[in-house]
Amino acid sequence: MRRAESRASHTPGPAASLPARLAGQEAGFSVIELLISLLILTVLSGMAMSLLVSAQRSLQGRLSSSTTLDQGLRAVSGMSRELRMAGFPSAKSFSATTVTSHPGLVATPFVTASAYDVKFEADTDEDGRVEQLEYVLDPGSQALIRRRTLKNLDGTLATSTLVSTIFLDRVQNQLLSQWLFSWDLDPYSTLPFPQNIRTIYVNLVVKPAGTQGGVGPSVTLAAACQRMNP
Repeated sequence: MRRAESRASHTPGPAASLPARLAGQEAGFSVIELLISLLILTVLSGMAMSLLVSAQRSLQGRLSSSTTLDQGLRAVSGMSRELRMAGFPSAKSFSATTVTSHPGLVATPFVTASAYDVKFEADTDEDGRVEQLEYVLDPGSQALIRRRTLKNLDGTLATSTLVSTIFLDRVQNQLLSQWLFSWDLDPYSTLPFPQNIRTIYVNLVVKPAGTQGGVGPSVTLAAACQRMNP
């Protein structure tokens, strides 16, 4: 009897194996839950990253548009000031003898005028030296060029251009086939075109930095520049 009891006490029964089975089941569920949690965390992280990138691009776009608007406003303001001074000073500011001996003191209002090119003369610095100024957008170009050449007292131009710089970049007028310059004529003027231009209109279309091709909004800036010295 003692041997049988001893053997029975060491033999595990169905009740004794139940905790071990439950422990195994609990361990299995924990691994599955961990994998599911990792999957959910990965998806949420991806969504958060996507929203963050989208918000960052949106912010960069707004900042770029704001910068472009700022640059465009400064450009239009500078152009308007100089275009309004076209033809200053005129021959009326001098005696006939002075004009004859020093024709370079007199500014020709407009030398050439087209949809993408305006050339005129003015003493924009009011230092007694007339300059020939040109704003030109070359065919297919997005760079608006400003050229400045001094006019000699004998009426000739300096042999070299004093300044030729990119006045404003990313100008879309040529690409969109939209005029950059247009004008009204003075009905009472007896001068030939383009010297009889009274008002120059500027229509500047600029694309913010960071946009590609036709994607993204453009900024359009306009100004009416009536001559102060007709």
